[in-house]
Amino acid sequence: MNEWLKMLAGSLCVITILLHLVPDGKFEKYVKFYAGLLFFLIAAGPVLEFFAGEGKLERLLELEFLREEQYDLKTAVEGMADLKNDQIRSYYQQELLRQVEGILAAYGLTASGVSLDFDEKEGYTVTGVSIVLDLPEDENITEEAKKEISGLFLIENNRVRINERGPR
Repeated sequence: MNEWLKMLAGSLCVITILLHLVPDGKFEKYVKFYAGLLFFLIAAGPVLEFFAGEGKLERLLELEFLREEQYDLKTAVEGMADLKNDQIRSYYQQELLRQVEGILAAYGLTASGVSLDFDEKEGYTVTGVSIVLDLPEDENITEEAKKEISGLFLIENNRVRINERGPR
């Protein structure tokens, strides 16, 4: 609670200084809007954590950012139809691997191996995911991560295969 009050007071000071530094004009309303939004998020932090649970809010935001990245990446690839070559496909596939690892990290899981199966015709659509996890502590978290990954790539839940190494 003490940390929250310090952060609230500090952000109020920074926002006030920022508002005094911005000259009057067309940018003032944008600075006020975003500063107010930021202040609201800081002020409402304890309430959001109460309803979302400790750490879940950060996880949800991180997962939403990963979804947005995946959508942006897919849109960019579709726009480059003339430039589809092996190198672009390789970078695209590496980025999708990074996103899967990001989802696993958001759930606190460590993977010793991740591989993606792609459509043979185009090489851009994920048809399956294989993951080898190191000692997962909670099977429910593993299932949640599996659902998140299948939702990200719009594939059936059984197309995401998770193997676990080590005892529970």
